[in-house]
Amino acid sequence: MLKIGICGYGTVGQSLVDHVLSYNKKIRSNVSSDFTIARIADRSIDKKEYPKDTIVTKDPLDLPADSNIDIIIELLGGIDLPYKIITESIRNKKHIITANKALIAEHGDEIFQLAKENNVYFGFEASVAGAIPIINTINKNMANENIISLVGIINGTCNYILDQMASCDMSFDDALSSAKELGYAEADPTFDINGMDAAHKISILSSLVYKIKSPLKKTYIQGIENITSMDIKFASELGYCIKHVGISRKVDESIECMAHPVLIEKENIFSNVGGVMNALMVKGDRFGTSMLYGNGAGGKATASAVISNLVDAINFATGVDISSIHISNNSASNNISIKNYNDISSPFYMRIYAEDISGVMAEITKILAKESISIEAVTQHEPADKNSLIPIVMITNSVSYLSVKNSIKKIENLEHVKESVFSIRVLKSDEK
Repeated sequence: MLKIGICGYGTVGQSLVDHVLSYNKKIRSNVSSDFTIARIADRSIDKKEYPKDTIVTKDPLDLPADSNIDIIIELLGGIDLPYKIITESIRNKKHIITANKALIAEHGDEIFQLAKENNVYFGFEASVAGAIPIINTINKNMANENIISLVGIINGTCNYILDQMASCDMSFDDALSSAKELGYAEADPTFDINGMDAAHKISILSSLVYKIKSPLKKTYIQGIENITSMDIKFASELGYCIKHVGISRKVDESIECMAHPVLIEKENIFSNVGGVMNALMVKGDRFGTSMLYGNGAGGKATASAVISNLVDAINFATGVDISSIHISNNSASNNISIKNYNDISSPFYMRIYAEDISGVMAEITKILAKESISIEAVTQHEPADKNSLIPIVMITNSVSYLSVKNSIKKIENLEHVKESVFSIRVLKSDEK
């Protein structure tokens, strides 16, 4: 009888227990040993209901030290305490399952190595894209393939906000408030809207796909907080929608790793991914392109991913299936550089506010020409009144970000250009 310990009994923890109880017979048919939830650490013990015959403690650090526990499921969130729980548990030969993307992005290299040294199972399917089995797909189904790129909508909060701004003509603030009211955004949504959540996820996927150390510190990150209703409207007029994506791609001998908003052509399948849904497109040199779509967050979706790891952990612990050990064995085995974001080329969307003065557009195009930037499309609306600024929006040809930065700096110094120039990438058609 294997004994399970759960650290954290919030939305995901309670959904996990409900899943185990509701589908107990089905789960047991897929494992090689009987098991029970023996202990739960819940720092906010109140009127919650806990499984029968389960020991409940307020201190999560009780579980790594409990010699009776075989498998620990960490669902606390944060970094410092989970790091201590997981590393101590692994040293005590306990198998680990976590949904903690930030922890893996920050300390995954060390944890993988520690798991390898102690021959324990380390599962983290729930850390990226909820119920979408992207990690299992990469590590098992596509383990023998050469993956060229991975592009995905991997933050449901950003996707919901941008979707509401486009479909309901909401402002950013109103869409964010709606996301909070519906439980799609945390009380403090900073990590979602500033792109960090997606950066954690694409860093994890990059390290798995290309067998490199976590690229998080070299990942380019841009959020959606500066996107306006005007950007949404103008993008639509030009045939695009705006989405926040994570991109990991091998080009020559380096890796591009980014998490940022992009303009996507309306014909691109990603444009139809609405609400809080997630979608990932994986491109391989043999199998072509595969897309995974589904719920990227929520208690039930995350718990479902944890259960898949639990089955693997039980079978690993009993020696029936130890195939997952290759994840730890192969982690960070390649030394491939992360490409500098300044050197990555693509078309760009630029939004410029200027005074309604003759010759401003000519000055802007002259600056762009000096950086070898041509304009592929442009739209400009009349000012609301004679004192209003003119919004100028354009799509450039494919150029490096360094060229765009250099031109923006010069454009912002023009006498009749006001406010900061805003730019984001355009996802090229061959990247879908």
